[in-house]
Amino acid sequence: MEINNLKIGLQLKIGFGIIIFLIVVLGAISWRQSNLITQQTTDIYEHPMKVRRALGNINSGILSIRLEYRNMILAKEPSDKQTAASSIFLAKDEVENNFNIVSDQYLGPPSDVSEAHQSYLKWILLIDRGQEYVLKGNIQEALKNLDQSSDLYIQRDLMLRNIKIIDDFALSKSDQLFNNSKELKKSLDKQLITFLSLILVLSFVIILLLIKNIQRPLLAITQATKQFGEGNLDIRSSFSSHNELGSLSSSFNNLAETIQEEFSFKERSVKMNTVMLQGFETKNFLLQLLEPLMQLTGSQVAAIFILNEQKTSFEHLESIGMPANGHKSFSAKDYEGEFGKALVSKKIEHTTHISNDSKVSFVTVSGVLMPKEIVTIPIIDKQEVIAMISLSTLQSYDKITMRLIDNMMGALSAWMNAMLANQRIQKMSVNLRIQNQELESQKKELSVQTNELFEQNAELEMQKRQLAESNQMKSSFLSNMSHELRTPLNSVIALSGVLNRRLANKIPVEEFSYLDVIERNGKLLLSLINDILDLSRIEAGFEEFKASKFEIKELIEEVVELIEPQAKHKRIGLSCHLGDSLPTIQSDYEKCRHILQNIIANAIKFTEVGEVMVTADSDSQFIKIDVRDTGIGIGEEFLTTIFEEFRQADNSNARKYGGTGLGLSIAKKYTEFIGGNITVTSEKGKGSVFTITLPIEPGISYIVNTEEVRTYSHDEKDYELNEVSRQSKSEKTILIVEDSEAIVLQLKDILQAEGYNYLVARNGKEALEQIERQMPDAMILDLMMPEVDGFEVLKNIRGKEETSRIPVIILTAKYVTKEELSFLKHNHVHQLIQKGDINKEQLIGAVTSMTFPKQLEVSENKPAYNTPLKPITGTPVILIVEDNPDNLLTVKALLEDIGTIIGATNGLEGLEKAIIHQPHLILMDIALPGMNGIETLAAVRKEESLKHIPIIALSASAMKGDREQFLAFGFNEYVSKPIDNDHLMTVINRHLPLA
Repeated sequence: MEINNLKIGLQLKIGFGIIIFLIVVLGAISWRQSNLITQQTTDIYEHPMKVRRALGNINSGILSIRLEYRNMILAKEPSDKQTAASSIFLAKDEVENNFNIVSDQYLGPPSDVSEAHQSYLKWILLIDRGQEYVLKGNIQEALKNLDQSSDLYIQRDLMLRNIKIIDDFALSKSDQLFNNSKELKKSLDKQLITFLSLILVLSFVIILLLIKNIQRPLLAITQATKQFGEGNLDIRSSFSSHNELGSLSSSFNNLAETIQEEFSFKERSVKMNTVMLQGFETKNFLLQLLEPLMQLTGSQVAAIFILNEQKTSFEHLESIGMPANGHKSFSAKDYEGEFGKALVSKKIEHTTHISNDSKVSFVTVSGVLMPKEIVTIPIIDKQEVIAMISLSTLQSYDKITMRLIDNMMGALSAWMNAMLANQRIQKMSVNLRIQNQELESQKKELSVQTNELFEQNAELEMQKRQLAESNQMKSSFLSNMSHELRTPLNSVIALSGVLNRRLANKIPVEEFSYLDVIERNGKLLLSLINDILDLSRIEAGFEEFKASKFEIKELIEEVVELIEPQAKHKRIGLSCHLGDSLPTIQSDYEKCRHILQNIIANAIKFTEVGEVMVTADSDSQFIKIDVRDTGIGIGEEFLTTIFEEFRQADNSNARKYGGTGLGLSIAKKYTEFIGGNITVTSEKGKGSVFTITLPIEPGISYIVNTEEVRTYSHDEKDYELNEVSRQSKSEKTILIVEDSEAIVLQLKDILQAEGYNYLVARNGKEALEQIERQMPDAMILDLMMPEVDGFEVLKNIRGKEETSRIPVIILTAKYVTKEELSFLKHNHVHQLIQKGDINKEQLIGAVTSMTFPKQLEVSENKPAYNTPLKPITGTPVILIVEDNPDNLLTVKALLEDIGTIIGATNGLEGLEKAIIHQPHLILMDIALPGMNGIETLAAVRKEESLKHIPIIALSASAMKGDREQFLAFGFNEYVSKPIDNDHLMTVINRHLPLA
């Protein structure tokens, strides 16, 4: 196989493979040379150098022994002699170690080392004998060893000569090895240069060969490409081989062939398009179309047939080269002859086998000839064939011609449609002029109506805004008023219960029944207020989705069990039929409970006979709960309004069954809030079916956002602070931005007591100026201020790099809308606290978490006291702190049978009486004049003698989570107003154990 036919990749692999192989061989030679040189170096180091170093150490040790021996002889004190003896012992050990090294590494005759060592040992024996003389006090004998004629001196010379023999041999061996290394280096250098030259020559030859095999075909292809780009469409590459460059040359030739054909096709297409753009006059257009169409396609016959107005047949319109007998029409319904298949398929048909009965023929001077191939082109308008073009040839249509025809089909259809449409447009123009006149008059009328609509839209927009304001005011009014109504209800319900017990059998029965009426209506009013609170909270957007996992089956059974006494009282059945396959759902437990309780209780309420049945099933996404009753039913006209606020089916139901019409509305709103729905089907007099659909998993909008602004709601206080030293806090400066002097004084007092530094700005403008002068570590920011408000301050500091990371607590009494809350989240507010909810612990926790974020840890709320309650002997003393005289009288009446009751009308008086009387239990209202209940609680807890006393909070606030908030403040329990007597006694018994 010739090398030129090898694949380029294979050629490169072979060439570079040879080069890499030579490089590997070169590396191996270099590695071998390096090892030889390294071995020579190792030999020099391991033998002569180590031997000579050890000999030097031996000579040094011998010298040390001589000196210490002399010192020992001359020493006066025994201790000095002992020190010299120790030094001699250490030197002898060092000499012995070095003799071992010499014995291991010496390359000369082993007898040299043996003789030197033996002479050393003999010399040491003489030294040892001299030491014995010294130690025995025979100094004269020891001194004789120092004489040059002594055996010690003679043995030392012999020993040194033997050591010198070893040293001379090691030095000679070192020179020999060094010379060998130089000779080895010269030899290795010659080998390396020779092989490197060989590698360079072979690499050069390989590279030249590869360049030749790649450059030559590339040059041929490049020249052909250049000429083709200059317009020579007939040029082709002459290079041919079986490798990639041969494939590239062949691909170029194929591409050139394709481009040449495409160019020819485009040129012919342009000519046809030029003809079709000349005009819409039918006769001229068709003649000017058929002539070039025949020329460009190589056809000998061309004809156009058009669908008549009755759409029954295609009639001859124009033709070239067709005999007279070919002018007959074709049926548009029977799909006959040449046009039949084209009518069905609505595509170009290419007929290659012509039958003898074809109507198409070609008349020549030598006779009539039958065409070899026919092409039928349907002209389509809105999926309907409106014309046919027929082309015939005595030859054959090639691929380019058929492609040209396919490409022109759309243009031919468009221009034929345009030509026919032009004719129709001319006919319609007269009618349009008349219609335009009529439209002009209608336009004027519409203009007048439009102006009226604009005015109506403006009025509707104004009404929409007024309605929104009205709804907001309604929600605010309902929330405020319902809260205020709870305080007097406390007295009404509680005192009616007291009188009910005390006046039994003491007043006439008719008058005694009035108390039941008072108590029953008070509780109904309380239920109404609770519904209004729920409704206003939903409409104001204060509801929060608190997801948890729970068993829906257990919840349904619990609600049914709770409501069952109502059904038994009315002597109707209440049952639930639930499958075992109901899944665990993740939703808001309390809202699901509220929904079920409202719907089932509503069914009981409006059912006089029969039963109420609860069933449930589920699919992969939802749980469907049906509450079916046999009650009065709902008329069809009321089904659309049954879930509206304050609406019942009709007024007669409201009068008969009572209620405000809020239960179903609240249930509906709660269901939609958690992503579900409630529907109802009913028939008057035959009962109703309420269907509750709940999602198994919460929707995406309820997923907790970890970057959400942290707010303190009534049921939240979920952390406590680690100890932070006052010294650390003294290094932090808090900027207070607040226009209310009372709030400023309160904040200053709290922060100063904790050890923080603080700055004060009375408005937003002053705050920005203060930040320019001194950068604070954190800010407490009010939102509503004159001139520059808190929103603008926050936007300003977040817009600058140097102030963008200042942590900010928002402190406001403003109702924050969803848009404003979104703005605060976007600007990374650390926390939002309502002014009405401020307490010292909360604010300290917020500021500390903001200034010392790593020193916060989550913990459970600790109990207010840890001292075990001791049983009370004698009469218990109960202190009631309540500023409302009616409420104070009510609670006293409820508890006077238990023990001694002491009353106080404000926090300060309550503190004083607690110190004086040392009560066993304190009932404390929250909204007290001067020092409120929370502040009074703190003051009581500071008194050592009062720390152990249980304190129960009394409040008209009945929002969800209030109990947790009061426990977090340090109260032992919480009772809401109006006070339920049984509940109050249960709470008191829990915290007031009697002996």
